[in-house]
Amino acid sequence: MRRMILSLMLVAAVACQPATMELTEDQKAEIEDVVKQLAAKYSEAWTSDRDIDGYMRYASDWAGTPWGCCETLDDLRSNATGFWNRWDWESHEVGEMKVMVLGPDAAAVTFTAVAVRVDTAGVRREVTNELANLWVREAGQWKLLIGKNHVH
Repeated sequence: MRRMILSLMLVAAVACQPATMELTEDQKAEIEDVVKQLAAKYSEAWTSDRDIDGYMRYASDWAGTPWGCCETLDDLRSNATGFWNRWDWESHEVGEMKVMVLGPDAAAVTFTAVAVRVDTAGVRREVTNELANLWVREAGQWKLLIGKNHVH
């Protein structure tokens, strides 16, 4: 009897789980394309626009800021302004992106961005940024929830 009750409980638990939505290959490809375009625009916004509010339009409001260096938008604005005042970009190239579609409303993307920048003393430096971003769909719009950036 106990075994039968446990079996019924297991069947009931499985039956009561929400249905998972399996994405078609076309749906995954569409999400991948959208996220790649946004990640490239987001990366370019940092180097060319120098407008923190424009840059942050890609970010989720839920997380505050997507980068661990700054807890608030004011912290990020201060950090970015200091950075922008020290460097000018000669070039910025976004490399190949890899996207993992996690579901209909979430995707992870990794990519590199190679930049040539010049400091205030005129010294040129080529840097490679390795980025990993988690994008989520909020109210129908894709937003960056969290990002990691390693510069070398």
